[in-house]
Parts: sequence; structure tokens; C-alpha cells
Amino acid sequence: MRRTLPSTRALICFEAAARYENFTQAAIDVNLTQSALSRQINLLEELLEQKLFERIRQRVKLTSAGQHYLLQIQPLLATLEIATIRMPEFQEIRGGLNIGTYPTLGSRWLLEHLMAFAAEYPDINTNTITYLDNKQFDPNAVDIGIIQGDPNWPGCQNDFLMPEELAPVISSKLVKNINIDINVLSSYRLLQHSTRPQSWDIWFQSAGLQKPEMQGSLFFSQFEMIIEATLAGHGIAMLPIILIQRELADGRLTLAHSHIANPQVGYHLISSKSKSQTKKIEAFRHWILSRTKIQRHA
Repeated sequence: MRRTLPSTRALICFEAAARYENFTQAAIDVNLTQSALSRQINLLEELLEQKLFERIRQRVKLTSAGQHYLLQIQPLLATLEIATIRMPEFQEIRGGLNIGTYPTLGSRWLLEHLMAFAAEYPDINTNTITYLDNKQFDPNAVDIGIIQGDPNWPGCQNDFLMPEELAPVISSKLVKNINIDINVLSSYRLLQHSTRPQSWDIWFQSAGLQKPEMQGSLFFSQFEMIIEATLAGHGIAMLPIILIQRELADGRLTLAHSHIANPQVGYHLISSKSKSQTKKIEAFRHWILSRTKIQRHA
């Protein structure tokens, strides 16, 4: 089936004419004669069956149809241009690499790895793109991303990155000893992540304990805020161990119970299958997978 598509030359001529509101200036910009540019725009108008410009003396002005069409094609031209510029990098280990991550995981875990990766691959420029929950993750906006939870992403390559360990933690200002009595544990305000409200249920089930009636909760959209609230003694939190290694090591936070839960779902690397064979993406994927595997077995 033949597609109804205009030529890229016609679109470029149209965009330039709309930008300058002058066919002469637009023709200079796209390196054509004015008559050649006018011919391209006429062909586009015939294809669309719409008048795109009003000719007013020495200038032109977009019609309402022209304004609508311009808004539709500008992002497409920009995407096409970026894809074309980046295409020479496809089979080279260089250029930009957009890596998706959650904010706290990015600053507290991924950053150290990115610094080490940059030392080994100085020709790859990494750029982090953050999202607060999995609904915000767009595999088309990032080259490769880290996702916690459901690994079912149609059209994407999925690699298990690492497991997650969940534990209740509390400020050492409030308690010194591990294994607080469960009833005492429930007397503290719960500090919870707004997109992961089931964390406490997962932990109690994993520990084989009956969940008691809990005190009121405070919800936060980022783990960084939960960590700070816990450090300040505002309550008790269920947190991934990977995010609080520094605070556990220096004693500012302590485990409120010795049991650590290992949910079935951990962290995964997700990349669009259309991008997954790009050498710079493959380089990062193999590098971070081997690095986390070494750390798990250390």
C-alpha cells in the first residue's frame, strides 16, 4: 500500500517559509531558487488539499491550516534530524547515551558506577533522565533505563540487573538495639513511598509475622525525602538497603529488625529493541551487568 507522505524537501521548504514569512529568504536558507521553493510548497498544498500560505505583497503568512500543519511537522523534523545526526554513532562506541533512573537510585547508587564507566569509556557522554515511577518511564526517550518491579515491557529488551533488599530502618537517635518488638515497632509513624505502599505488607509476609495495627503514615514521592525524614527521627521507614548503605555504615540509621526481605521482583535494565543493538548501549549494558554481578558475588 502506497503511503501518503510528502517529500522531506517540501517539508523543509514549508518550515523555512513559515519561519521567515518570506519565500526569498527561505529559498536562501534551503539553498534553492525562489521558484523552486514555491514549486515545492505548491506540491505540498496539492497533496494536502489545503492552502498553507496567504500571499501578502512581499511577504507570506500562514493560514490556519498552515499553522496547524506546522505544529504537527516541526517535532517530526526535529526527531528526524536528531536521528540522522546520531546515525553515524550507531556502530561506534562514542556519542551521547541517555540513561533512565529513579532520582534517589541515580544519586546514591548509579552515580558511582557512571563515574567508573566514564573512566573506561571516555568517548561516551552519559546523560541521566529521571522518573518518579514506572508509568513515567518512556523507552523511546531513553537509550537504556533501570526499572524496579514488573519486567513486562513489550518491544523492549529486559535484563535482570540486581535483587532488592527491603528492611525497616529507624534513626539511631530513637533506638540503639536491633530487633525491636513488633508491637513497639508499630508505635512509630510510618514513612512510606507513595508509589510503593505495599512495601510493609511484603516485609511482614516475608518475615512470617502478623502485621499489627500501625500508626499514621506520611507519604513521599521520593526515597531521598523518606531517608531525610527517617534520619530526623520522624518515624520508621521500609527502605531498599541499596539506598542507605552510607547511613547504615556510619550508624546514623539502624535496622529496626534483623529480617531483610527479598521481593521476587528486583531491578531490571530496559531498552527498546530498536535501539538495543547500538554498540554504545551494548557497551553500557554489558559493563553494568558484569559490574553488579561481581558485586553480588563479592
